[in-house]
Amino acid sequence: MQLRPSRRRHRGRLHARVRTQREPNQGSSSPGHLAMILLIDHRDSFTRNLEHLLSEFGEVRVADRMEAAPLAEEDETRILALSPGPGRPADYPETRRIYQRWRGRKPIIGVCLGFQLMLEEEGARTRRQDTVLHGARTPIRFEPGSITYQGLSEPLCVGRYHSLQIAPPSLPDNVAVTAWDQHRRVPLSFESLDLRLFGFQYHPESFLTDHGRELIGNILSACLGQGTERRPVR
Repeated sequence: MQLRPSRRRHRGRLHARVRTQREPNQGSSSPGHLAMILLIDHRDSFTRNLEHLLSEFGEVRVADRMEAAPLAEEDETRILALSPGPGRPADYPETRRIYQRWRGRKPIIGVCLGFQLMLEEEGARTRRQDTVLHGARTPIRFEPGSITYQGLSEPLCVGRYHSLQIAPPSLPDNVAVTAWDQHRRVPLSFESLDLRLFGFQYHPESFLTDHGRELIGNILSACLGQGTERRPVR
């Protein structure tokens, strides 16, 4: 994602920070009962928004990346979510280790920095984007047969906050890109149904994104194998 001016800065020792939102918000239609989603916080101002959106579907525990590893080991942790954050994926070795340990064993969702980190671990490269986007609402082109966009139609606009992007030539064969920017130069979401990996370069939790709740609901259903037909994108 690279540095963004609005992100929080923390100096000195990292303090333990784990919090749990125990019940789905009233009135939400959850894709089944989620025992727990572990949201790994990379000290980003959007983490709270992402926590709130995920909590519409189940219990969410938020942990700093320095404290997340033992929580990921717990049996009740059924889904891992990697938050946005400043800097590059290489700045977060703790999260990279968690990803490698649980890749293919538990579903993993990544947003912005989390998206880039997941794809780097699959072999992709991150590079500087031609244009820095900070709070830009842009249209996307998505694969209508994908799980992520099931039930949605174009036009669909999303909120983007990033100066880095995944280099398209480096994309691995084991993931399917499910959305691009309008010019098909920037990968904006991916899924791997076999490994239960899902990622967004944009922010589904942002008010700038259309149908963010539906997007998250679709992938959480797929993570748990509930109510969503598994249709691979070719």
